[in-house]
Amino acid sequence: MPIHSPLRRSLPDSLRGAWRLFTLRRAAPADFAPVPELFALLVILDLALLFAFAVAVVGLEGELNHYELPRTLMFVPLVLALGMVTTRVDPQSPLLRLPVALAAVGLLFTVVTSGMYFLAQRQWLPFAETYWEYFDYFALGWSGVVVVITALSLTSGAFWKRTVLAAAAVVLLISPSVWMPVGLIWMPRPDDRSYASNSFHTLAAESSFYAQQGALDRELAALQPERPGVADIYFVGAGLYAGEDVFMKELRTIAKVLRERFDAEGRTVMLVNNPKTVQEHPIASLTSLREALAHVGSTMNTEEDLLVLYLSSHGSEKHELVVDFRPMRFSPITPEALKSALDESKIRWKVIVVSACYSGGFIDALKDARTLIITAASADRQSFGCGAASESTYLAQALFGEALKSTFSFEAGFERARALIEQWEREQNHKPSEPQLYVGPEIRKKLAEVERRLAARAAQR
Repeated sequence: MPIHSPLRRSLPDSLRGAWRLFTLRRAAPADFAPVPELFALLVILDLALLFAFAVAVVGLEGELNHYELPRTLMFVPLVLALGMVTTRVDPQSPLLRLPVALAAVGLLFTVVTSGMYFLAQRQWLPFAETYWEYFDYFALGWSGVVVVITALSLTSGAFWKRTVLAAAAVVLLISPSVWMPVGLIWMPRPDDRSYASNSFHTLAAESSFYAQQGALDRELAALQPERPGVADIYFVGAGLYAGEDVFMKELRTIAKVLRERFDAEGRTVMLVNNPKTVQEHPIASLTSLREALAHVGSTMNTEEDLLVLYLSSHGSEKHELVVDFRPMRFSPITPEALKSALDESKIRWKVIVVSACYSGGFIDALKDARTLIITAASADRQSFGCGAASESTYLAQALFGEALKSTFSFEAGFERARALIEQWEREQNHKPSEPQLYVGPEIRKKLAEVERRLAARAAQR
């Protein structure tokens, strides 16, 4: 049905005015025609866009989420109530002017936020997913500022009355977004496993829920006991970030190298955050890592055996490893939390590898006489190689994919890996990441013992 001619003129005007408000500029009251048809059209367009984005995320094989409709349409009575309050503050302001303006601005917010969600869900904006919690807060703060500007610029009268109106608008329109969780109007069917296999909402699927029950216990129960008189290697690897396959891929490669070259077959634990592995491996978090280390500590001979611990994720300048697998929210892993988990495990001999930006910040907390630590970067530098299209981070590729295939020495392997990383960074014009190595004074003797055993084993094969 064609749009009535007055709407053909007033709709573009309202969207132009809304863009000014969205970009934190004042708009003119004349931009927003206070007519019921325009308000209704804006609400319908917003609902249609929300529906379209939800279908794009979920796919056609979904179903209508009736529970989300009331939350989505709650805006209508609230903004109309605000319009009634506005006429008391400014009798010259038509009842629908402010509701029309806010509905138009809301349409722009829907385009931006839903578009970001869609791109992040497709793993095309990985860093948007990493910082999604902060993005939520930023969007709420931005929308609050826009609401205030809208209320102040479209009304006249005493400033204190307009300020009270702006505060009331924030309470009425922004607070519900904080209290009530936002969902999708179109959602996957309960048995839709295809959605569960490729979305960062995998953990919300029923099949994943049951697959993870006992997953960590099964992984740990499969560990083989230590062999008396043999300096066994136990490997614990954690790919902490679900938004990019690179962390899953490199963890598989590293585990394979440890099993085949370093005689760790039957003594590996893999904790993985990835939609593709939720049926196969327990998820990675500080809790699962703590339990895994405790179990390994009770299984190995802590006086004789060696732990190789590998952690991979995005890292922050605060020296925190991002732990992300939506819709769950996990605490980041800090150097202090990791040290606490290692201390509780009672494991003495350790090789710890942390592949993340700013990972050098973990060294001071973790170093001791019986530990070797390798980090992908210094405490104030970024590392490279992550990304949706990558097979491995620079450190994992250089150390486990290259260097340790020709030596059993982690120290010598690091020196070779560091040279490779520096070469790759020069070729890509990256600022040097400055990978770090710490070697405790007592660990060298233990590592030399392990190297001799592995070299003799390799010679017999």
